[in-house]
Amino acid sequence: MPASRQPMTYLLARAPLFSGLSRAQLGRVAALAEQGIYREGHEVVKAGQPGGAFYVIANGRVRVSKGRKTEAELGRGEFFGELALLDGGTRTRSVVALTTLEVIRIDRPSFRRLLRKEPDLSIALLEGMARRTRKIMDPVH
Repeated sequence: MPASRQPMTYLLARAPLFSGLSRAQLGRVAALAEQGIYREGHEVVKAGQPGGAFYVIANGRVRVSKGRKTEAELGRGEFFGELALLDGGTRTRSVVALTTLEVIRIDRPSFRRLLRKEPDLSIALLEGMARRTRKIMDPVH
């Protein structure tokens, strides 16, 4: 894997969505990633708009809000938009850059093409999601 993709792979591996993927599979997902830079104050995603991408924060901070209420602030290594990557549904929150923001972005059409091409990656993704769901539903075991 090219050295430039290694940091992307590391950041993607931290997202629970990708927890079931092998290093090689993460590398293939990282190959889809694009780097993006947004200025302070830029609305990266807007509530009510169709979702089409998943973002991992490489540097900077964002505010996640619903209406006028701030729900969270996220920074390096944190992520948003994972549901949009899977279902393309409407964004439920707005995300605004609080600082200059560098992100890794994976768009839904590219991700879906990869899943169609590599069924084993799809299975690993589903297994990881199932493990996470079990853990949430029964945290003691």
